[in-house]
Amino acid sequence: MNASQTTSSQLRNPLLNFIGEGIWGFQASFVASATVLTILLQDFGASERLIGSITAIEGVLTSLPSVIGVYLFRSERTRKRGLLLWHAVAMVPFLFVSGALVSYSPHLSARVVRLGLLASFACFMASLGVIVGVWMDWLAHLYDIRIRGTVLGAGFFASATMGSAGGLIAGWILRSYPGRTTFAGFYYLAGVLALLSILCFCFIRDPAPDSVPSAHPLPDLSSLLGRFGYSLRSPNFRAFLIGRILAVVGFCILPFITVYYRSTLGGALPEHQLIWCSTAMTAATALTFLFLGLLGDRRGHRIGVIVGTLAQVASLSVLLMSSGLWSCMAAYFCAGIAIGAGFLSHVNMLFETCPHDHRLSHITVANLVLAMPLLTAPLLAGVLAEWAGLRTLFGVCLVFSVLSALWLTFRVRDPRHIEAYGIPSL
Repeated sequence: MNASQTTSSQLRNPLLNFIGEGIWGFQASFVASATVLTILLQDFGASERLIGSITAIEGVLTSLPSVIGVYLFRSERTRKRGLLLWHAVAMVPFLFVSGALVSYSPHLSARVVRLGLLASFACFMASLGVIVGVWMDWLAHLYDIRIRGTVLGAGFFASATMGSAGGLIAGWILRSYPGRTTFAGFYYLAGVLALLSILCFCFIRDPAPDSVPSAHPLPDLSSLLGRFGYSLRSPNFRAFLIGRILAVVGFCILPFITVYYRSTLGGALPEHQLIWCSTAMTAATALTFLFLGLLGDRRGHRIGVIVGTLAQVASLSVLLMSSGLWSCMAAYFCAGIAIGAGFLSHVNMLFETCPHDHRLSHITVANLVLAMPLLTAPLLAGVLAEWAGLRTLFGVCLVFSVLSALWLTFRVRDPRHIEAYGIPSL
């Protein structure tokens, strides 16, 4: 590849990533689990325990199945094609299934609809979970470490920015045309836009040479467990995981923000206002992706993880001390910072804490460790909300968020300043 082709590829891939992520974020805003799915489930009679399962499903099913992706997408030559086909065939159809459930809800019992919506959401999340580790590993190998955080941050910035635009449009549509038919239309539109997003990624040039083997030697179970062991023997990686577990437990309440502000306790805001307020979350996430991507490349991504936990503390404090429209916007804005930092900085910390040659197994073991709190914390949150009320739930989560911020600040070191262990390659 000559110099002009290299320069073209360096510009082409980030641009296509930016556009593809932007379209994906736009579609996601029309079917956001924290607002649209929560509102629909409540309208079909869901309890707070069932609402709590949204975050549990989203968390555990985007973590546990990732080990399957290690074996399913082992070929570097065919990885890109396999990942994009998986999106189109195993994920996107469930958006249309959810739309159909809402469309035909007048002919179905409320129980069938709410369980069907939750099952469709679970299938979508499980399909995402299979590829999330492989997808991030694929994106990571496209860019040099010196620009990786910036490029990924820019893509996620586009996703969140377009998500804000989508939320504003969705709120306006819902105010003008209230009713379940509109919610069904949101799911159908999201499905079409998701396919368009995947089409953009089809044109990314993968630098993996044609000469690479059709598949790397598949690590057997003992080899894979050995890589898990090398990762978990790293004191800094263990400390990082403990801090992230505390953060997960401390912010398992995202759907309950909608529940709170929809109730008289939080101001009884109408549906379109809740969706409008949620755009503050995506806007904050967009800004967080942009600035923490740049800052992380220069100063390390540990600072971003700390910023995320401090934002959790701020969001929970708002929920405990206020109510109404402006309170809702502030709570969502702080939540957006927490989400952006918790994702972008978390992913880059995973990349940089890997002490061996097999980054995908390192990502996988982190997902497996985090799967348990991701599953149990939201379910227990639903039980606690029913038993003691939302404010008690928010107070308990605030304690865990403060502990997480302190732990990450004083016990986790920047991995760039720690010598890697290094082990023989597979």
